[in-house]
Amino acid sequence: MKKKSTSPVMAGLLICIVLIVFGLVMYFSGLYLETWSQYTGMVLIAAGLIWAVINHGKEKDGNVTFGSLFGYGFKTTAVIICITIVYTLIFGYIFPDAKEAFIAKAREEALTAPNANESQVEQGMAMFEKNYTLFMIIGLIFWYAIIGAVSSLIGAAVTKKDPKPTFDNV
Repeated sequence: MKKKSTSPVMAGLLICIVLIVFGLVMYFSGLYLETWSQYTGMVLIAAGLIWAVINHGKEKDGNVTFGSLFGYGFKTTAVIICITIVYTLIFGYIFPDAKEAFIAKAREEALTAPNANESQVEQGMAMFEKNYTLFMIIGLIFWYAIIGAVSSLIGAAVTKKDPKPTFDNV
C-alpha cells in the first residue's frame, strides 16, 4: 500500500498556524514592532519550509529528485504567501492600531536618518500611509518568495535522495 504524503497545502497551513500564533503573541505582548520579532518570524518560515521539504522526502522514502523537492517547497511557499496575505488583510481590519504604530515607528526611524529632511520624510510617509496595505502585500510577497526559494533549495539539498528508475524491467 502506498504511503500518503503531506500536500503542500497542508504543510503551508501548518506553517501558517505557527506564524499566526507567533504573530498574535507578539502583538498582544507589544513586541510586534521589535526588529528581532520580525526576524524570528522569518526564521520560523525558513525552518518550517526546510522541515516540510525534508519531511516530504522521508514520506516518499527518498524516491525524489532535487527538482521535485524544490518544487514541493516552492508550492508550499505559495500557499504560505496566499494564507498570509489573507491574514494580513484581516489583521489590519481587526487591529487598525497596529498600522498606526508601524507607521509611527517608520516615521521615527526615517527622521533619525543622517540625511533626513523633515518635509521629504512627511511627504514620503503620507504616500506610505495612503498605500500601506499595498506596500505590505508587495513586501510580504517579495520577502516570503526569497525566503521560500532559499529554504526550498536548502531543504532539497539536505534531504536524502534515492530516486528509483521509472521502468525497472527495461
